[in-house]
Amino acid sequence: MGIGKTIKQLRLKKGWSQEELAHRVGTTTPSISRIETGKHGASDQLKQLIAQEFGLKVSELVALSEVDKSSAKIPAMSKSEEEEQTLLRYFRKMKMEKRELFKTIGRIFSSR
Repeated sequence: MGIGKTIKQLRLKKGWSQEELAHRVGTTTPSISRIETGKHGASDQLKQLIAQEFGLKVSELVALSEVDKSSAKIPAMSKSEEEEQTLLRYFRKMKMEKRELFKTIGRIFSSR
């Protein structure tokens, strides 16, 4: 299947944009796009970071990319990951002042 297509599949399964994945691994959105389309390869360090974001080892990420597309099993999102993604979507839609309020409330709840 190719590592780029595998990364794209995993990213979509998580409900992440290319921008979200790029932010999580410390790279740019165009870099993720080039990797997913096969125009550019990922460095070993970037593969490591990407694999970690998906809860995988690099060897597992590579193995997923080498299996036939029809037999590849992408790990499902856990309930807590689904909830986290929902919160992130809400947060991204908020205006800046509401984001600050949300962060303050989050700090209060997390300190109890």
